[in-house]
Amino acid sequence: MKVSFRIVLVVLVGVLLGVGGLVVWFYTGVGLPSLASLNEYKAAQNSKVFAADGTLLCELRGDEDREIIALEKMPDAIKKAVIAIEDTDFYQHKGVNWKAVVRALWANVVKGTVVQGGSTITQQYVKGAYVGPKRTLWRKIEEAHLAYQLEQKYSKNKILELYLNDIYFGRGCYGIFTAARKFYGKAPQDLTLAECAMLAGVIRSPSYYDPYTKPQEVLQRRTLVLQRMLKKDFITREEFDGAENEPMNLAPPNKVYVVRRAPYFCDYITEKVREKYGDQQAFRGGLRIYTTIDLHLQDIAEDTLRQELDPDDGPDAALACIDPRTGYIKAMVGGKNYAVSQFNVAADGHRQAGSSFKVFVLARALADSISPSQTYDASSPKTLQIPGGGVWKVSNYDGHGSGTTTVRNATIHSINVVFAQLIMDVGPARVAEMAKSMGIQSPVEANPAIALGGLHVGVTPLEMASAYGTLANGGVHAVARSISKVTDADGNIIEEGKPETHSVLDPKVAAKANEILQEVVSGGTGTGARIGRPQAGKTGTTEDHADAWFVGYTPDLVTAVWVGYPQGRISMGGMTGGSLPATIWRVFMSAALEDVPPTAFNKGEESEAAAAEVQPEDITVTLCDVTGLLAVSGCPSTHSATFKRGEEPTASCTAHSATATRRVPSVVGMSTSSATSALTQAGFDTSVVEQPSTQPAGTVISQAPAGGTTMNSGGVVTIFVSTGVPQSSVPGVVGMTEAAARTKLAAAGFSASVSYVGGTPPGIVTGQSPGAGAKIPAGSTVSLTVTSGGLGGSFSLLVLAHGLMLN
Repeated sequence: MKVSFRIVLVVLVGVLLGVGGLVVWFYTGVGLPSLASLNEYKAAQNSKVFAADGTLLCELRGDEDREIIALEKMPDAIKKAVIAIEDTDFYQHKGVNWKAVVRALWANVVKGTVVQGGSTITQQYVKGAYVGPKRTLWRKIEEAHLAYQLEQKYSKNKILELYLNDIYFGRGCYGIFTAARKFYGKAPQDLTLAECAMLAGVIRSPSYYDPYTKPQEVLQRRTLVLQRMLKKDFITREEFDGAENEPMNLAPPNKVYVVRRAPYFCDYITEKVREKYGDQQAFRGGLRIYTTIDLHLQDIAEDTLRQELDPDDGPDAALACIDPRTGYIKAMVGGKNYAVSQFNVAADGHRQAGSSFKVFVLARALADSISPSQTYDASSPKTLQIPGGGVWKVSNYDGHGSGTTTVRNATIHSINVVFAQLIMDVGPARVAEMAKSMGIQSPVEANPAIALGGLHVGVTPLEMASAYGTLANGGVHAVARSISKVTDADGNIIEEGKPETHSVLDPKVAAKANEILQEVVSGGTGTGARIGRPQAGKTGTTEDHADAWFVGYTPDLVTAVWVGYPQGRISMGGMTGGSLPATIWRVFMSAALEDVPPTAFNKGEESEAAAAEVQPEDITVTLCDVTGLLAVSGCPSTHSATFKRGEEPTASCTAHSATATRRVPSVVGMSTSSATSALTQAGFDTSVVEQPSTQPAGTVISQAPAGGTTMNSGGVVTIFVSTGVPQSSVPGVVGMTEAAARTKLAAAGFSASVSYVGGTPPGIVTGQSPGAGAKIPAGSTVSLTVTSGGLGGSFSLLVLAHGLMLN
């Protein structure tokens, strides 16, 4: 007996010493990981993008949809519910609940399987943050030791806050904030007791306790949580009964709670953030990105495109609006329907610029002291010799032209042959350099064709708005900016997007360009964009009518509008920059500037200090718009121009110098020959400008000056003669489905008339008239023959007749 007692005593002492040694080893941490030696864990959370006024635009989400909030913003009910069901002794233990470990071990041994866990809330957090889900004895020891260390570092409330922001609730939701929004469509602080109990209950197994697929199991689990809360005196019997009888009232499973506003702009910002900060920081770093977008202007832009474009058919459009003083992007629409196409033409669509690129040639010429009154041969077509060999054949938009005209007039009326000569004078390489310095970031080749918008890569509406903003801002370029500030989730500033400006043009040069481009809108190709305040701009249309532009500005805003088909170079028939693009620009800018007082363009005067240093002797003279010479009383239209003394024109206009005055006859509606004859008999010379219109070819559609005007004998009357409805090539659609054929014809500017014949498969075009390649007026109807899938009308009638005879 004594021997047995001694053996037991020795064994007991040995066990106690072993356990004591394990305890000492555990708490001293010899050979175990140290919390200080590990990288500090930061739970992934969504980044947020805000508009200029602080409105949430969108969230950038990674693989864990989470927003971290303070414990104070969580209801007491969720804290008590989680403690009741996950760790009832949370506020008593030091990270590891040894009683719970022993209890769970005994229950599992008795049942012969794992029926109970002993992990505390602290251990659960450590497992997710540091150790990982792999189950081994050594991992559990590491987990327990790190939990003990975490309790030494943080308060219980801080650990509970970390846990509730980190834990997975199912359906892609991490943390209480996204779980409350996903399952109940509300903020955590608005959750009821029953809702808190349900969310606490799903933590054990989120995939199993899915309230949308297993509502009964979830209700039973909710009841268990409420019972634990009642037993711990966390709630009263009355509160228990009320929560027990409350329906789950789940939110719709697919409801979206963060609606992406300005979706094209959000995509643009997402790529910017990814490029600068990387995917990890962009989607999991909790960044707060404050942008420059003005939601009022953004809504106007989106509404304008919806209003002016056919939602189902016809061309698409893109718009970019910038504050020229800061470069801040105020509105961006990449297409008419984001749900159909997510390609952002405004920022990423490199398109041919057409005549809208002439502005950079003009800026280069004016900066080189070429006078707006300098004249060039306007005859068309014209063949120019290219230095180094080769020739360049250039035609005006309408294919015709004659006489000479000024740089000013060539800009106002977009005369190609003049700008072809102008770029040869100033040099293509220097024009490309000017475009780049004004804001064009895409590659621009030193090729004479760029004067007419012939670009290898093309330009985006955002680039064009940014570049034209240099003129709107008096020659100072403000780099386009989309982000004003970036902070971390705690509000610490990481980046500030302050305006960045560079002086590109002398203010007087910019003022001259603005003066000319204002006339494009007041009386040139851009009259469709007039909004009744100081404004300037330029139209652009490619030769194949696949791209149409209007880029215009006031001193307050600059907006670029592009119209076309993003999927390729599809002709829009007679579409020009002065038609739909100008209309979109006018509608948008009228609303955008409704509450903004009109502002005049800077005249380019130097500051008083600068004027004191340099006082050039300038002289201002009045010039004839037609000849560019000193105006006489008979000149039909004139403008003022300032020159350095000694450089001003000295010859007077001879075309309008006759002393006798006569009344100009009205010739609108006449044929070209009849109009010319009538004007000659009245004592006037005639200048003919041809342009497409819906009037019959050869008909005078307008004149300048108007009929009834009194002017000197020998003066020049300009008549604008119709070349007829623009002709377009009919695309080939034989072999296509009816729907595809209609779409292709509509894209080319034609309508379709269909007749059906028997044949299979059904719905296939077997014939068309006119045929592919035929030249017909835009808007004409093309007749299609389409298979119906039957045996043909005549055969069907024979069968029917035979059937009737049998009956």
